[in-house]
Order: sequence, then C-alpha cells, then structure tokens
Amino acid sequence: MKIRFAPLRLTTGFALLLALAGTTIPVRAQPSSPPPEFPVEHFFRNPAITQLRFSPSGRYIAALIPHERRLNLVIMDREAKTKNLITAFKDFGISSYRWANDDRLVLLIDDDGDEDLLPFAIDRDGKNFIKFDDTKAFIEISRTDPKNPRRVLAYSNQTHRDRVDPVWLDVKTGKVTVIAANPGDVRSWVLDWNNVARFGIAGRLLEQTILYRDKAGDDWKTLATFADGEPSWRPLAFAGDNRTVYVTSNIGRKTFAIYTYDTVTRQRSAEPVFADPEDRYDVTEVIIGGTEGKVVGARYISDRVTEVYWDPTYQRRQRILDQALPGLVNSQQLVTDDGRQVLVISRSDREPGVYYLFDEQNKKIEELAVIRPHLDPATLAPMKAIRYRARDGLEIEAMLTLPAGRTPRGLPLVINPHGGPFGVRDELRYNSEVQLFANRGFAVLQPNYRGSGGYGQWFEQRGYRTWGRAMQDDLSDAVKWAVETGLADPNRVVIAGASYGGYAAMAGLTFTPELYAAGVNYVGVTDLKLIASQRRSRDDRKLWTKTRLGDYYEDADELYARSPVNFAQQIQAPVIMAYGQTDPRVTREHGDDMRAAMSKHGKEFEFLIESGEGHGFRKEENAIAFYTRVDEFLKRHVLAKVDVKIGPTEVLQLPAKSDE
Repeated sequence: MKIRFAPLRLTTGFALLLALAGTTIPVRAQPSSPPPEFPVEHFFRNPAITQLRFSPSGRYIAALIPHERRLNLVIMDREAKTKNLITAFKDFGISSYRWANDDRLVLLIDDDGDEDLLPFAIDRDGKNFIKFDDTKAFIEISRTDPKNPRRVLAYSNQTHRDRVDPVWLDVKTGKVTVIAANPGDVRSWVLDWNNVARFGIAGRLLEQTILYRDKAGDDWKTLATFADGEPSWRPLAFAGDNRTVYVTSNIGRKTFAIYTYDTVTRQRSAEPVFADPEDRYDVTEVIIGGTEGKVVGARYISDRVTEVYWDPTYQRRQRILDQALPGLVNSQQLVTDDGRQVLVISRSDREPGVYYLFDEQNKKIEELAVIRPHLDPATLAPMKAIRYRARDGLEIEAMLTLPAGRTPRGLPLVINPHGGPFGVRDELRYNSEVQLFANRGFAVLQPNYRGSGGYGQWFEQRGYRTWGRAMQDDLSDAVKWAVETGLADPNRVVIAGASYGGYAAMAGLTFTPELYAAGVNYVGVTDLKLIASQRRSRDDRKLWTKTRLGDYYEDADELYARSPVNFAQQIQAPVIMAYGQTDPRVTREHGDDMRAAMSKHGKEFEFLIESGEGHGFRKEENAIAFYTRVDEFLKRHVLAKVDVKIGPTEVLQLPAKSDE
C-alpha cells in the first residue's frame, strides 16, 4: 500500500540539506499576543510519525505512522525512494518494533491495555506476517544478533510472571530459547558482547543482590547484597573488552554517578567516569554506540534530558549538531554500520521532535520528518524550571509553563503532579496536556515533590509513607508560592493529575478544599487500603507497600485517614474522573467507589470509563474525547468565572472575555 508523506514535510528526494559551516536553524520567537484557541485534537491526535529506525545496512528506514487512527508500520527505501505501509491494524496500534535484519522486523503490541506485550513478525514487504505464542508476555526487544540475522535478543516472562528472562526469539518461527536459566528472582540482566548473561540483578524482600559469572555454564556468585535504602551499585553495560563493565553507584555520594568495574580484580574505579557537576541529579544510564559494545557517553535528566559524551567522535558530532540546531536537545540515536550517517532527533519544551539525517563527511543535515507537523512551536507555551521551598525547608524543583502572549500576573493555574510517585519526575519537554492547558490561558506548575526520582535516593526516601501528608504539602506549598509571587489567581487554581497524580488531585480536593476551584482525576488512586490489599499476593510486594505506603493491618487507620474515598463530604469543588476498564495498575474500583461516595454526599462530578483501555487512554479517539470533556469542564467551572471584589467583601461573578 503506497502512502503520501507530504504532511510530514518529508520530501521525495530527502532534499532539505543544510550546510554546516557556520549555519544555524533559527529559533522562532514567542508571539506578543495570545495564540488562537486550538482544537483539542490539535494536541492529542496521533503523531504523524514516530520511532524512526535504520535497518542494519542503513538502506531502509522504518517508522510508525497513523493509519485508521492506529500506529502502523511504514518502510522507506532510501535508494529506490519508495514508502510502503506494511501493516494495517485497526483495533490497536503497534507499541514498539525492532529490525531483526534488513528483511524482517519484530513488533510488540498491547491489544487490550493490560500491558502484556505480544510479539509479531513481518517481512519488510509486508509478507509472512506471524503472530507468535501469546501465552508469555514480552517486555522488550533489546537488540539484533549480527552473527545470526534470524534472531533477536528479547526479555520475557518465560519462567514466571514476576521474573525476567533473557531469550532468543526466532523471527521466522517464533521459537523462544532461554539464554540463561533464572537462578531465582532476577529482574534484570547484563549480557556481554558475546551475548552471554554475565550479571543478574535479583530482588527479594527489597534486597538487591548482584550475581555474576565469568562464562556460560558457570555457577552464579554473589558479588554484593544491598538492603533497601542502602547505598549501592548495579551494572549497566559491558565495554567492548567484555571485562570492564560500567556501573552506576551512590556509595559515598549524594547522587548516583557512572563508574567502571573490573570483573577480574572485582574493583570499582576510585573516581567516577561521569557525575552530575552539581551533584544534584542521578546519572544512571550509559549510551552505547554502534554494535561493537562501545560505551560512548552518559544520559541523565537534569532539568531536561542531558547527554554527555566522552568518545571524541561523538563529542565532535554533538558540537556540530548543537551549533546547527540551537535551543534543542539533539540526540544521536542511531549510526549506520559504516559510521557515516547519524539519525538525530531534536526536541524541546515546544518542539515534540524532528528527525534529521546527519552526514558529517558531506557536511549536511537532512530533515527527514516532523513528529507533529501541525504544531508550530512559535504558538506553544515555553516551560522553565523553578525552585521553591516547602514548609519544612526542603527545596522542590518544578516545571513552570506560562501561557504564550499573556502577562504572568493573576493567571488561572493548574497544579499538575506527575504519577509514580516514586522514581518518576517531570522535566523540560513537550507535553500535550500542559500545552492544552496553556493554550486555554492557564499557567501550569509541575512540582517534583519529595519522592520524585532522579534527585538522589535520599530525596525519594523523603516521600515514603507520606501519601496525603508531606508529599501533598509540597503541592499545597506550590500553590502558596504561585499566589504569593502574584503569578496565580487564588480563586482559579485547579489540581489535575494521572495515576498518583490523580490521587494527589483527589487528596487536594478532599484535604485542602480551600485551595482548589476544580479537579481532574485521570486513572487515580482513591483508596489506599484497596491498593495495599491488592499488593499482598507476594511477600516482596507486601513489604514494598509497607515501606512506601503503609501496612494493610498495622497502618489501617492511617491508610483510611489518607484515602480520599472516605472523605468525599469534604470536597467543595467539582471534579472530572476517568478510568480504564482493563487498568492493571489502578483498578476501576477506585473510580467506582469514589463516584459512589460523591453521589452519596451530593457532590458535583463527571465520570467516564472506557472499555479496552488501561492505565491511560491509548486510542486516539478516546484520548481526544476525554480531553474534550476536560476542556469543557474547565471552561465551565474555572475560566468562565472571574472574581471581582467591590469593597472589602462583595464578590461579583463575571464571564471571561472571549479573547482570553
């Protein structure tokens, strides 16, 4: 099936070439007046293109594009200049894929929102489509095997649902071969560049054990065991010599940093290879270049994604890219086998992403495709990092988005806490939800409250067992900061979030009703005892819940006291709630019970549940429908009301101007 790529700004001849000698692509300025109100689907339609990847030879590029409102696979032949859609899924889209060789690809698909990924394979020309055994869930297709193009390295729950096994997946037959028998409770692995499983990271009762062996067939030996919360290290990737391994560690440090570890001497390097210069952010990921096992740099999140290279070739390329594409985070994603061409993705808070092909030898950059070409970055709202003090003195970093073309005084405000809550955080990047709110005139504040990840283990631990307490206080203190600085109108503050963020929204409406004019709860927890009861099936899950949330029996009164479902009578503001029927993380009972409690007390709310959806709505039409409801809800309950004080007490309700 032939498709046209004109809407993607991808020209037939791949012709947009930029000479790099002193050339830069200008950054578009912010508008001096508010942009027009864009329709909701402007922000929540599927990307026009995503997940571009070279085939092993570099001749072909694969990508996901929307077809029948689902992400399907397209193949581009760079020599023949052809583009062919090779899948046509209508009920569900492709989650991810990987080239196995130049002729065959492996796909992972979640068909019902339960997060069990099912493997499929298909030829580059759309033939020989096979659905593999769907009785075992796959987690990731990791990498190809240059020595055997019929197989890919994958991770799957082959031996037990709660264990991860490294396997070879035959892309012709679907046969699965376990690479290493799981010695028990191993959740992640590190293979060397001969594809031998050398490290296993096991977790049991919150202890982390590092297992090691020199070669296949050897017995596993324990190198270290770390108690929950104890400073630790863990392996990340082997260097090309298959002796040195890169590790991340916070032993003797405030944050995690990258070190090397010698598997012969069993010694860690005395100094880190790389650490955050300010010792503020964790560094826990290395960047691997090519297929030869060369670790070329590190990637971490400061206030944005940050990539640091120590390999001279990658350093040189990065300097050229950052000069040519200023104001963007430019990531070297893939390099062709001959090393001559690099696939680059450039992003920012106002640019969802542009794919470029960088040919250093010929000194040119080629724009391949724009992820969301209908969005003009000049009309979107800028985001910046700010810091404020919580009531106990703890410094909190937050992302602040100000509506474009508006004076930042007395604005309606959305407090938008992230999910998780632990190990997750917000950073400077494009966010459809944030941009929708900003387009409607809201300032948006995303606090990385205590418990958020990436700031050091100590910071995450500050959030343990503080659901509805100190973590919630951090959000209340964000409101206080925004009001005291004059940024926010105290009578038009909304709290909106998903997952834990949905819990925080309901907790804010319930326990601090004086702060909020409205709330949005998207797949949010409402009953902490219910969560605790659902995590009692295994001892390690039960212990995790006890240390992070509270024990089902010992802390029953506290769990009750911090559950919004038990205090619906305290809610004063309207709320909209949405849940997925097949959500495996926050089951629909949280929504059903909250709806019943609010109905009992005559509270104002809207409620929707979607079948075939899980922890967040993945189908385009459902996401658009939900956010259309949210948009209408906020216009009706917040933006249509402006408090105008006459004298000391009188308040008049006036409609907002049509151009606001």
